[in-house]
Amino acid sequence: MNWWGKLVGTGVGMLVGPIGALAGAAIGHMYDDKTVPKNEQQARILYLAYFFSCAGKIAKADGVISESEIEVTQSLINRLTLNKKTSDFAKNVFRKSKVSKRHIEKDFHELGQLIQYDVIVGQSFLGGLFEIVQANGKTFNRNQLRILFLGEEKLKLPVGTIKSWIKGGYSPPCPTNLNTSNNNITLEESFETLGVPSNSTSEKIKKAYRQKASHFHPDKLSSKGLPSEFLDFANSQLTRINQAFEVIKKNRTIL
Repeated sequence: MNWWGKLVGTGVGMLVGPIGALAGAAIGHMYDDKTVPKNEQQARILYLAYFFSCAGKIAKADGVISESEIEVTQSLINRLTLNKKTSDFAKNVFRKSKVSKRHIEKDFHELGQLIQYDVIVGQSFLGGLFEIVQANGKTFNRNQLRILFLGEEKLKLPVGTIKSWIKGGYSPPCPTNLNTSNNNITLEESFETLGVPSNSTSEKIKKAYRQKASHFHPDKLSSKGLPSEFLDFANSQLTRINQAFEVIKKNRTIL
C-alpha cells in the first residue's frame, strides 16, 4: 500500500473542522486520475492543507509577508510538482491562513496525528517552514522562531532540531546536494549538524553520527514507501550528515 494510503485511518477522521472543510471541498475535483484511491487523495490533500496553512501563518508572524517569503513558498509549490488545481488550492489555503484566527498549534497537533509522528515527514514539513523563515536573512524573527520550536515539540521531533538548523545544520532538498563538496560545510556547521559540542570526544561524535544517519538510512526509507518529496528531503539531510562527519574526521583525525 502507498504511504499516503496508510494514513486513511487518521485522514478520514480528520475531515472535520476548518482544515477538514478545506480538504474535503478539494477532494473529488482536484484529481483527474481516477485510479488514485480516494484515501490517498484525502491524506495528501490534508497534508497540503496543513502545510500551506502553517506556511501562511508563519510568514505573517513577523508582521508582514515579504516578497522573499512569497518566492520561497512558490519554490516549495514547484518542488512538490503540484498540478494547476492543486497549486491553486495551496495558494488559496496560504491566503486564507494569513487572516485565520485558528492557532497554528492546532495545525501542528492534528498534523502530528495525521503523519503518525513520522520523524522524516515531520522534519520535511518543518523544514519547509524553516526555509520560509530563513528567506529574510540570517536574523530570525522571534515570533517565527517560537512557531518553529512549537512545531518541533508538537511533531515530537528530536530535541535540538531547530537549534541545529539555525546554526547551519539544515540542507534544503536539491539535486545538487548529492554532489556537494565537503568544502561547502564548515567545521562549526559540522558539529551543529551532528548536534554535538566541538570539544566532544571521538566516541561521542561517532555515536551522534550513527544516530543521526540512522533516521535517514535508505533501507529504512524504502520500507516506509515514502513519497518522493520526503525521500528528497531525507537524502539531502543524510548527505549533510555524511559531509559533516567527514569534515570533523579530517580535522579531528577520528578513525
